[in-house]
Amino acid sequence: LRGVVSLLKLPHTWGIVALGSVCYASFVTLRGLWLGPMLIELHGFTLVQAGNVAVAATLAGLFGAPTFGRLDPGARARRPVVIVFSIGAVAFFAVLASNPGTLFKVIGVPVFALLSGYSILLYTYVKSAYPATMTGRALSVYTMAMFLGVAVMQWSTGAVASASAGWGVPTFAAVFGTVALMLAAGTAAFAWLPRAGDADSA
Repeated sequence: LRGVVSLLKLPHTWGIVALGSVCYASFVTLRGLWLGPMLIELHGFTLVQAGNVAVAATLAGLFGAPTFGRLDPGARARRPVVIVFSIGAVAFFAVLASNPGTLFKVIGVPVFALLSGYSILLYTYVKSAYPATMTGRALSVYTMAMFLGVAVMQWSTGAVASASAGWGVPTFAAVFGTVALMLAAGTAAFAWLPRAGDADSA
């Protein structure tokens, strides 16, 4: 516990936790919670058709992390690349909130799943952001943030979906707008909070 507290005293930990809690969560929330209902309710897909898109997204996601791992730009460029792809994820969910056409969703969701592999670069960033004696604890904190973030995002979007009718806002606009805002907040925290002193050195 004291090791975790010592990590949280380092200012750059909070930016890592903030982004780590939303980048993976956004993919899981879309793929696991809202993709099927969106395609069925808004576009009249059958369960099988919606499942086909989900399978395509899952397969694309499986290739995402290895692809970005092989294309790792190195220590100096890793942080900016993570920020750029996070901004792209914000834009993707903002477009989803506007209810684009069926083709965008059928093609865009698997593409987003593939590009979500950029989160592996954040994992690598964590490994370089702390002394060797703290790396294990740092990765544990990051992993906890990832899975806690999934729970928080799924709960938050569910709460927003339940309340959206009373606000006069379409359900999926509210849901994906919420995901976009959470991603934007995590990205801003990662970009603007202090960075690790040794994360940008080779």
